[in-house]
Amino acid sequence: MSAGPDQAFSLAAAELGMASAAWLFTAEVDRSEGADGVQRLRDALGRRWPVLDAICAAWLEGARAPEVSTAPLLGWLEGITRVVVVGLEARWLDPLVAALPAAVRVGLIKHSELSPDWDRVIANFAGRVELLELSDFQGWAGQRSVLLSFVYGAGGVSGLFALSAWVRVSGPDVRTQFRELIGWDVLGVPLSIYPRWLVAVSPDDFTRLEAGA
Repeated sequence: MSAGPDQAFSLAAAELGMASAAWLFTAEVDRSEGADGVQRLRDALGRRWPVLDAICAAWLEGARAPEVSTAPLLGWLEGITRVVVVGLEARWLDPLVAALPAAVRVGLIKHSELSPDWDRVIANFAGRVELLELSDFQGWAGQRSVLLSFVYGAGGVSGLFALSAWVRVSGPDVRTQFRELIGWDVLGVPLSIYPRWLVAVSPDDFTRLEAGA
């Protein structure tokens, strides 16, 4: 493939999230080009985008984009007033924001190596999500606040992975400032390539780990 598909996927990954974009691209390519097209997508972009590689491989084995269930996560969020989100996965964040009571404030940390248009990202949430800088997210801490990070941790390559923003915000001091530190695993299929764009993290960084599908 030319640079065009890579640029298109890069933009989608920046503003939707890598897993969200990968399921979307894989489904669209399959619809127009079938399984051979999905294989070509994987061959062309998989090494640069390991989450896409994993999802293409799973698709070719019969997997399809999972239904997102927020119910288990909402149990841990009962009674909270603020959620600080690390990372962006629109397929998961959209239904979570919709399911939260209107009084719950949701903040999204403004940090990504993929350089999204943050104004465009935030516009998708119709005022329900606020952008937070790394320097001031701790102003949202408290006993009724939760820090939530998207993580990628299913099989294949051993370990748990998150976006680098998680490393910037996590630490012993942060652990004492929020009621829960939740990792929401949105991958759900095995990784076969070490995940560029992500960093290895410890499950012990979190007070809760939840499957995203």
